[in-house]
Amino acid sequence: MIWESRYWKKPLLETAKRLTKLKSVPSPTQRHLVQIEKDIFVGFYSVRKLIEAPTKVSDATRTMTVAVAWHANVKPVNLRNNHRIDELYDLEKSQWETRDIWFISSRIMHSFIFSPVFNEQGIEGIFFTSDTDKDKKLYLLPVDTVIDVFERVGHDYPNHISYNCDPDTGTETTVVK
Repeated sequence: MIWESRYWKKPLLETAKRLTKLKSVPSPTQRHLVQIEKDIFVGFYSVRKLIEAPTKVSDATRTMTVAVAWHANVKPVNLRNNHRIDELYDLEKSQWETRDIWFISSRIMHSFIFSPVFNEQGIEGIFFTSDTDKDKKLYLLPVDTVIDVFERVGHDYPNHISYNCDPDTGTETTVVK
């Protein structure tokens, strides 16, 4: 249970700033890579905890969706070859789908493959797939999307909560804005 959300949200905003700076670091050090990994894992764990807490983010944030690219699997993935991403997935052909942030958070937290992706300027995104998806697809989440999610969750402080109960069925609904 999260009692005070600011202690979860402030680090998300700090992580978004660090990732923004890393967009212009073309040659990441080992320290950068470790920081990225920690930031992404802890960040998406925080996002998931906050969206699962009933009143810590608005319903609009809780149900937010993002576009994520994916690459089809071409060869069985295991612990001995999961670092050979270019042999396991068709990286020449990207497809896109829309997923909610709970799905993204869960797949990153339970990733079988996790790898930052860099271009000439700096970090571009992250490859990830879970143990249940590894033989189907590899996802690529753009770093700008990660930053947007962390900023949105980090700045979301609901100021209106309403509870309703249907007198006939007893069904309760909560709206958080």
